[in-house]
Amino acid sequence: MSTQPNSYADENLPEGAVVDGETLTRSFDDAFDVVIVGSGAAGAAAAHTLTAAGLSVGIVEEGPWMKTRDLAKDVHTAFGRVMRQSGMQVLGGRAYMPMLQGRCVGGSTLVNSAIAWRIPEDVVDDWSARFGLGASITMRELEPHFDALERDLSVREVDPAVFGENNRLFVEQASRHGFEAAPMRRYDRGCKGSGLCLTGCPNGAKQGMSVTYVPWSLARGARIFTSCAVDSVQIVGGRAVAVLARSASGHLVTVRARHAVLVAASTVQSPNILRRSGIRARALGRHFQAHPGLAIGGLFPTTNRPIEMAFGATQGAESTHFRTSDRFKLETISLPPDLAGARIPGVGRELAERLSQLAHVAVWAAQVRAEAEGVVTSGLGGGDRVSYTLTKRDLEAARKACTLIARMLFEAGAREVWPGIHGVPSVLRSIDDVRHLENAPLDPRSYNFIATHLFGAARMGTDPGSSVVDTDFQVHGVTGLHVVDSSVFPTNLGVNPQHSIMAMSRLAAVRVAERATRSSLGRAVARGESARKYAKTLDGAVTAA
Repeated sequence: MSTQPNSYADENLPEGAVVDGETLTRSFDDAFDVVIVGSGAAGAAAAHTLTAAGLSVGIVEEGPWMKTRDLAKDVHTAFGRVMRQSGMQVLGGRAYMPMLQGRCVGGSTLVNSAIAWRIPEDVVDDWSARFGLGASITMRELEPHFDALERDLSVREVDPAVFGENNRLFVEQASRHGFEAAPMRRYDRGCKGSGLCLTGCPNGAKQGMSVTYVPWSLARGARIFTSCAVDSVQIVGGRAVAVLARSASGHLVTVRARHAVLVAASTVQSPNILRRSGIRARALGRHFQAHPGLAIGGLFPTTNRPIEMAFGATQGAESTHFRTSDRFKLETISLPPDLAGARIPGVGRELAERLSQLAHVAVWAAQVRAEAEGVVTSGLGGGDRVSYTLTKRDLEAARKACTLIARMLFEAGAREVWPGIHGVPSVLRSIDDVRHLENAPLDPRSYNFIATHLFGAARMGTDPGSSVVDTDFQVHGVTGLHVVDSSVFPTNLGVNPQHSIMAMSRLAAVRVAERATRSSLGRAVARGESARKYAKTLDGAVTAA
């Protein structure tokens, strides 16, 4: 057991609940019923479920634990502390595309907008029809998990008091265009409208994993190893038995698993951890998908009511009207000044003039449900590499979305619109100029895409030749090795994935708990011990779902 001091005593965590890899002074060896790699949406949801079932849980997290009191408000400092490669990670292909991933306790839930969307039923039906998931992954199976998550994490619509002008204008314009838009549903316990979701909620109101399921799991007896980068899962005799990691201070950390290892390191990192663990599935790393997103700014007259992106829900309004017909989703996003400045055209006096009017800038965005598939591999030096190029249809969807957003902004009263697309004027000055967008190039190099929703590089399926995990989330051919993040999703969703990731992980964790508890029950009976307490634990695992 750890002899490290518990630096989180002020948060009432049990002694020894946190092993900080930055200050670890020796090699470390520990054992648990289940070991989880990653503390983001998937890992934290699994940990909370497994501890509720009475199992001991160890969580191994590559990044540090950033507490609410320590969060930085400026993007440069915040991203340097909590984002993988300080937010400079990119997808390769015909064009480079920034790819944002949290690397900290809570993962991307610390810096995302806490949007809660249940997986669309048509997606689940598609998975069943095309990938053979059948009765294993159904809405009926998932609904109890969505219900529990929404109770635990206070999922609700954005409060009108913090809706903000950016969101209000978007909903108003959508209505004028004849399609539905609505306030987002988010993990929110008292949002103050600070507009700082992207650098971490300064009020602790956003219900990310670092302030909910991770500390709640530790309070139940789990232990987390922070700043410990996982190298591989040790597999002996066809069974996953341990996680091998290296602390930030350079020491070997071995975390042994009596029943199972759950890999929840993300769609990019999980496949490479499996590779380093000796997994050679043909589909491993393939079928990577994403929701490439792009934003368009509009400058409104200073005589109008200010937009004031600095106040209100960072992302508070959305429309899924075009998700199936045109494969894009529209939404708002409030950018802090240091990010908004990067999207404002002009130099010198012209740029300074626009920056001085930042209070009158609105930003609306689109995420494309792209059909493109990429490949996750290991790069030079063992890093992660993704090759991904959008298809012509994906670019047509993006162009249509941008054209619609520009038209909506002008109709809302904008005097300038900034599309940020090469081959199109950097400043559109009237609604007549929208015609330039209608003929924008169909070249991925022309667009300022960014990828934050990632899927599919350890796809689930029944055929080991075309998938990596089975319908119980277990890697084909390896007992006790499960993948529970969005890398198992056969396709992308067309909506924000965190809620679906957590529900899928929770479902996986319940199945692991049932199996582990039955195993303990069998050993107890073999020893002639009473089975009553083990059966009770199993009932608890199922009830927790």
